[in-house]
Amino acid sequence: MTQHGAAGDITTYNPHLGNRLGIADAPAVTGAAIDRREIHVDFADGRQRAFAGQWLRHCCWCPDCGNPADGIRFTTVASFPSDIAPAQAEVCNGDLVLTWPDGHRSTYGSDWLIANAYDEAARRRRAAWQPTTWRAELTEHFPTVSWTDACDGGAGQLEAYRMLCDYGIVRIDHLGTESEQTEQLANLVGPIHETTVYGRIYDVRAEPVAKLGAKTGMAQAPHIDDAFYYSPPGIDIFHCLVNTDVGGMSTYVDGFAIAESLRADEPDAFEALTTLAVTHVRRHPGEINLRNRSPVIRLDEFGRLSGIRYFDRALGPLDVAPSDIDRIYDAIRAFSDRMANPEFTATIRVEPGQGMLIDNHRVMHGRTAFDPASGRHIRLCHVPRDEFHGRLRELSLRLDPENHDLYLPQGS
Repeated sequence: MTQHGAAGDITTYNPHLGNRLGIADAPAVTGAAIDRREIHVDFADGRQRAFAGQWLRHCCWCPDCGNPADGIRFTTVASFPSDIAPAQAEVCNGDLVLTWPDGHRSTYGSDWLIANAYDEAARRRRAAWQPTTWRAELTEHFPTVSWTDACDGGAGQLEAYRMLCDYGIVRIDHLGTESEQTEQLANLVGPIHETTVYGRIYDVRAEPVAKLGAKTGMAQAPHIDDAFYYSPPGIDIFHCLVNTDVGGMSTYVDGFAIAESLRADEPDAFEALTTLAVTHVRRHPGEINLRNRSPVIRLDEFGRLSGIRYFDRALGPLDVAPSDIDRIYDAIRAFSDRMANPEFTATIRVEPGQGMLIDNHRVMHGRTAFDPASGRHIRLCHVPRDEFHGRLRELSLRLDPENHDLYLPQGS
């Protein structure tokens, strides 16, 4: 058996690119100078960027050091001292080439260096993505892409991905009403995630004995699915096979719009919802007993909205300090009042043959009541957000490389 003593001994799935992205028009490296433990690199666009020696040594993705994209790494943080610095820096054909004290040589393409630079301007660029928040007006200009365009593997698919990313929701037209098309729609953004509560694909239609409220004709207030899981479903996939002409309207609320409204108008409530954990529960006797404690609103390191976790009918006994009981209930009430306000609600009728892709960590969905005998039939499944964001980045790297590496909200 071959001994894998170095990355070069292994045939990997990824073709070896080293420290390159393949962006042809990136400004070339024009100069480099070592300043103690830092390397100052000049680029053809007139910018100079500084990189720490240990950062560059750790990030060498040559065949000997390995590549984190494969998870095959022989050079890790523990492999070198914190005060490491290259012995020589030079420019070769627009690349930065470093020679280390042990004789190892590392080559960095200019596109890779620019994309991964960590100076303040570069970090601001990566953090520049902002959601397109919306209220009831979305009804009039609902983000929509045809099925043919959405699965073209090119610009149409990128448009669908970006609508889902930016708005948290996108309608897919002309999907068709065959049941197998539910899975085809899901596969557009990732593999279906199976759960005890929903199984793999869940048929939402009224039943005489309903295990969940979804399988009745009663109205459903906007909510995210499965807030009681540690990691709720990422992308909701809805596929309409049959709808009714009376009732059964779909309602959508942008949790990010509510959160920003609270941040501006009721900062005490916003602070409570971002710092105090609330409890969501679900139990199916003899099957599963689920419980999660998390804030309703999750922020990232920059204070930006990252995710929403709210399902009013699944709220369990709140477990906070006695001094916070009134505060958290008042904050939840402020959030819920906005959620139920028509000003925040986009209401549409999803037609047979249409699909909906919904970011379940942001957009809450519900419906109006309908006659259980109407035959209304929606198929539902879930795809992890990681899979969707991963596919979005990969497609962006090919079609719009300058924006492929933006920080995206990691959810609730």
